[in-house]
Amino acid sequence: MADRKRFSAEYTMFSILEYMYMLHQPVSRYHITTKVPGISSQRPDRVSQIVDMLEKNGYIEQVQTANVTYYQISQKGREAYDRWIRQFLDFMRSL
Repeated sequence: MADRKRFSAEYTMFSILEYMYMLHQPVSRYHITTKVPGISSQRPDRVSQIVDMLEKNGYIEQVQTANVTYYQISQKGREAYDRWIRQFLDFMRSL
């Protein structure tokens, strides 16, 4: 069995927001779970809970299509990332 490193919910949340901030396009839950750098070792159900939490608190928003729900960072999420999330992630990655 491969070692799976579990990150804090906060680190995972902030990594998702950073990815959406840099990508500039809506993404599916599957895309988030498999493509966000550094969180691929997290359980999909845990990532899904974090996506729900981000949406509930207004940091990301849904973009509905006929077949798939996509998510994108909201203005509130962009402001939080610019204000302090980027610095937190830089600090955590430097340790």
